[in-house]
Amino acid sequence: MQDPVDTSAFDHLPLLVFDGDSQFCRAWVDRWREVTGLQIRYATCQEVGSRFPEIDQGDFRRTVHFIETDGTVYRGAEAVFRVMARCGRKRWLLRLYNAFPLIATVAEALYRMLAAGRSPITNVSRIWHGRHSRPPTYHISSALFLRLLGVVYLIAFVSLWTQIEGLVGENGILPAQSYLEDFESRFSALQPPASAVWRIPTLAWISAHDGFLKLLCTLGTLFSVLLILGAIPVPTLIVLWLCYLSLYHVGQVFLGFQWDILLLETGFAAIFVAPCVLRSRPLSDRHPSRLAIWLLWWLLFRLMFESGAVKLTWNDWRFGPDGSAVANTWESLTAMVFHYWTQPLPMRTSWYAAQLPTWFQKLSVGGVFVIELLLPLFIFGPRLFRYIAFGGITLLMLLISGTGNYNFFNLLTFLLALTLLDDGIWPRSLQRRISGADPPLLASPTRWRTFLLVPFAGLALLLGAIQVKEAVSPSAQRRPPLEFRLKIAQFHLVNAYGLFRRMTETRPEIVIEGSANGHDWTAYAFRWKPGDPSHPPRLCAPHQPRLDWQMWFEALRMEHEQEVTGRVAAHNLSQWFQVFLGRLLTGEASVQDLLEENPFPNAPPKFIRVMLYQYRFTTPTERRETGDWWHRELKWIGPGWSMTQ
Repeated sequence: MQDPVDTSAFDHLPLLVFDGDSQFCRAWVDRWREVTGLQIRYATCQEVGSRFPEIDQGDFRRTVHFIETDGTVYRGAEAVFRVMARCGRKRWLLRLYNAFPLIATVAEALYRMLAAGRSPITNVSRIWHGRHSRPPTYHISSALFLRLLGVVYLIAFVSLWTQIEGLVGENGILPAQSYLEDFESRFSALQPPASAVWRIPTLAWISAHDGFLKLLCTLGTLFSVLLILGAIPVPTLIVLWLCYLSLYHVGQVFLGFQWDILLLETGFAAIFVAPCVLRSRPLSDRHPSRLAIWLLWWLLFRLMFESGAVKLTWNDWRFGPDGSAVANTWESLTAMVFHYWTQPLPMRTSWYAAQLPTWFQKLSVGGVFVIELLLPLFIFGPRLFRYIAFGGITLLMLLISGTGNYNFFNLLTFLLALTLLDDGIWPRSLQRRISGADPPLLASPTRWRTFLLVPFAGLALLLGAIQVKEAVSPSAQRRPPLEFRLKIAQFHLVNAYGLFRRMTETRPEIVIEGSANGHDWTAYAFRWKPGDPSHPPRLCAPHQPRLDWQMWFEALRMEHEQEVTGRVAAHNLSQWFQVFLGRLLTGEASVQDLLEENPFPNAPPKFIRVMLYQYRFTTPTERRETGDWWHRELKWIGPGWSMTQ
């Protein structure tokens, strides 16, 4: 602190004087202006130095000076701490400085060292912050994130709405009512009795009939539109998360996909990003808390990094003809040779991608590892690094969505990556329209959300770190999970991910045929999964046909049993698949609506059988000669089953 100076030369606001010839000083003053707003005036020593003859002009250039309204002058580290305390942030630094002389001495020494090395620090700062020296803001990306999340919710609810009755309705494949009743009876039989409601948190406990399940889909659809329009965003997000969680649990195997839990985790984290207003206005809303933005980055990091790690650590070893171990397809860089035609629901472009040369397919695997293992580390790096991470992740999502049907997964991952873009990258015309109340370093959530956000962030950090470790270390996967993880796992607040961890090298397909007499058989045609070899793969995204997806998993299961035992016993089929065959034998309309057409419109078949084929894409030569997109070979044919069996 120095002796007071004459304050008649400036107005009632305190003044920070800095060296205008120093790029380092100008950059940090730009950042402080964002933080302090109109609470402090800033001026260069070249502009106002002559007004303060009491202060040595050389000293003005060597260190910053903070001049209070009463004329008291503070310099160096103390000046910096007082600026921070003035705007209500990190006041504890000033308290420590005043309370402990040793800390004050160290702080001033560090300040002098930094001031002496301004040029190299400026270069590092440019690399870290890019051409924008001000703290990054995320008004535009957070507004886009929330509205695109509304689009994802809308897709998810409408897609499920069209299938819910046939999948888990009263006469569906796996009735939700029976599922909840069975679960409740098993938990009530425990000593002491346990709460089935806590273990399966769903509004379907109120009613699991078709009307209520459709009501949940209806509410989800309506509130998705409200979120897109920006109406009451926080309550809207809470309702959306609760409705989807309710449907997720009663959906059983049909909603057991990673993008379903990804939507739940993203939707819950979004509650802390949304502004607490009745009507959201994208460019004038209060800036979201930086901690809430960080939670989305942490989720994106775990999604991508874990998906890359499990490809190398997942126990997928096979044995060759000589009994020696063979590395999995990811380690041998051959995964993409199989991916395009073995994925659950290929599309027409998948056939063309599968014809690319092997060297290109191996190069593609290398690119996947770079994007999933290296670029996630950029998420928490400098601004330029975050831009690179956004570009790489977006490119991967475009390539996946362009060669396969993965419903809303690609869009959901893209909008998470979108939060990496700060306002500085958008067109200036759009930036000038931003009028949000608070810069990010001042922005804070409302009090009730603070009490939830801080512990949730700690939980996400802890559980997420454990899951990353388990993805990297195969031995960790065999350890029992922590007890508190089991107690909250059903809410899917923090999840483990591992997309495409295993690449299948064959494509078994199930063909179901019905017959009225046991001799003449007619195949059931599915809407989206491969069937007739002459039919090209279809585009169904962003819709997810959940029965067709489950048929892919059941075919793999059946192939394994057929290879081991030489046959497929009816009692070894999955429960849902047995019920599905039974619904076809009874002619259940809601289940048949899940198929492309009913080959028995007048009366259901008396017999039904399952056939297992091996499919692969045709070669260009085979395609020219036959016109078929698929080549198939019969591997196993089951006996005919009837309702009496």
